[in-house]
Amino acid sequence: MYYSLTSLLIFVNAIHAYSQKKYPKAEVVVDIRSTLSLKETFEYMVPMDLEHIFNEPYKNIPSIDSTSNQEAWFTAGQKRVIFFNDGSTSQEELLSVMPSSGFTYKVYGFTSPLKILIKQINGSWVFTETGEGKINIKWTYEFIPKHFLARFLVKTIVAKRIKTPMQNALNIMKKELESGNLYQYSRRVGNW
Repeated sequence: MYYSLTSLLIFVNAIHAYSQKKYPKAEVVVDIRSTLSLKETFEYMVPMDLEHIFNEPYKNIPSIDSTSNQEAWFTAGQKRVIFFNDGSTSQEELLSVMPSSGFTYKVYGFTSPLKILIKQINGSWVFTETGEGKINIKWTYEFIPKHFLARFLVKTIVAKRIKTPMQNALNIMKKELESGNLYQYSRRVGNW
């Protein structure tokens, strides 16, 4: 009986310690010199068509073919399906939009092999003015793994590999904002 109770307490403590650990994150930060104001830069980037900025596969991360949303991605509570070039999909929900300062969302319901490892990804973007006409953009992915082994694989493989497509996406938007040659949306957004 003593060993059973001790084993149970050790197990409960291990579960508690596991639940207190931070989830693996991938962060990408970029400074841009935008031809637009902070407000206009924000309104340009939030509803960006994903197939425009994730247009190249990277290692085992597929490119994005399209999304299911018919209106601009700019209102908290909106949901859409993301269609990848390998035939897989995921769900995405816009959780909050704080005008000119940031937005948050979650990605879940993976049909790719990620469904074995990841419960969901929490995404956040933070926009701040840094002076001299520059805008700092911090984009964070926080991976919520399904189990302990998944935490290790996500941290050592997935989180590291996703940084390159994230940086490429930011570089595409940075180039457009700094050149003034802006991508033309097929959906109406903001004051445009």
